[in-house]
Amino acid sequence: MFREIDKTQHMVRGDGMRVCQYGLGRIGLPIALILADSGFRVTGIDINRDLVRKLQKKQVPFIEPGLEELLKKHVNNGFTPKHPNDGAVVEDIASAEYIVIAVGTGFARYPEKPDLSKLYSIIGELITVGIRGKTIILRVTLPIGTTERVIDIIEKKTGLKEGKDFWFAFVPERIMEGRAIEEERTLPKIVGCKSEETFSKVKRLFDKVGGKIIKVSNPRTAEFIKLIDNAWRNTRFAFANELALLAEKHGIDVMEAINKANEGYKRNDIPIPGPVSGYCLGKDPYILEIAFREIAEERGFNSVWYYGRLANDWLVEKLVDEVQGENILILGLSFKADVDDFRYSHSIEIIRKLLEKGYKVYVHDPFFGMNNYTSLDPEIRREVSPIGSLLEIPKEIDTIIVSTPHKEYREIDPSIIPKHVLIIDLWNIWRWCKGRNPYRSLGLV
Repeated sequence: MFREIDKTQHMVRGDGMRVCQYGLGRIGLPIALILADSGFRVTGIDINRDLVRKLQKKQVPFIEPGLEELLKKHVNNGFTPKHPNDGAVVEDIASAEYIVIAVGTGFARYPEKPDLSKLYSIIGELITVGIRGKTIILRVTLPIGTTERVIDIIEKKTGLKEGKDFWFAFVPERIMEGRAIEEERTLPKIVGCKSEETFSKVKRLFDKVGGKIIKVSNPRTAEFIKLIDNAWRNTRFAFANELALLAEKHGIDVMEAINKANEGYKRNDIPIPGPVSGYCLGKDPYILEIAFREIAEERGFNSVWYYGRLANDWLVEKLVDEVQGENILILGLSFKADVDDFRYSHSIEIIRKLLEKGYKVYVHDPFFGMNNYTSLDPEIRREVSPIGSLLEIPKEIDTIIVSTPHKEYREIDPSIIPKHVLIIDLWNIWRWCKGRNPYRSLGLV
């Protein structure tokens, strides 16, 4: 009786169509819940059994505005999280009209290629269960040409024809942590596919979700767009960071220069300097560089986004060389402000370098230990000393690094900061320290 009522409620929007989604992480879970909220009957599959159990209990695994509300509303009422070994998963896949794949791409630095084994494993499972009649949508970051290679594999192994027997598209996710719910509903959806029939199938799903639907000529173009989104942002930030280094050398306040250069001059949109890291910006420029390799070899040098990524990575080396004393406190471990995610953060790289050089490292982050995204690898966790409160800054601290501009640090009471310590402010948010403490920041003389 409950399921019949649920299906009737969904007829207006998603028509009760069945969707199976692989991947319930930082990006996948919001996508799955928004599909459920749009009227689809979604089975979410993830290999992390602890995560699945938590979701089944309606417990949020990370902080994302609007996520808890959607989770409590739709678990067992349009959204069913499952582990691959849970009962009836094969039946769920077999009965689904749409398969959405939102698993992460392995991190690799150029010239290494990212690990796509999870994707190919899922494709193998789908071939085993049966692909005929299904629309498969990839929402992952991929090297250019991957979608077409996957289609070719399916056609050769099954004898089926894409666009006739099954439908396959690449639709890059473009959402940002902290705004994932809002952006998935409103941002344009780039659809890369090989046939009008496939586009019609994909459009049918995303019409219910929201956001303008933009068709491009093939999957390669959509893969390209996903990579250039993050490669462009990385390059913009690298430009600002290079300006900061140059400004220091010439006795110029880079913040004054950037603000005045942007003021009333719409052609400029120069960002402020600061570290550039995280799961997407840290890897996507390198993935794009894989496609650029032949051009780089022909002309003898790499792309501007590659050098931009190198420049951003180099900031860690610069910072470690500037610390003073033996005891270092790092404030902020997330890759960006007010987000509970330490993955591929510049702060983690800073910790590794400091530990390699023999420093005693203390750490603080308001999200520390809150979930799986805010825990440290065991080899690092054994070596660092977390402090629970900024009121507990050890007296022996010699250098404080403001590494992530969390709200707590932007609004800190200056009186709790010891006056003797060196402040290295990577975001120019503690300028009140200049003259009070030994103080350094990006692009400030």
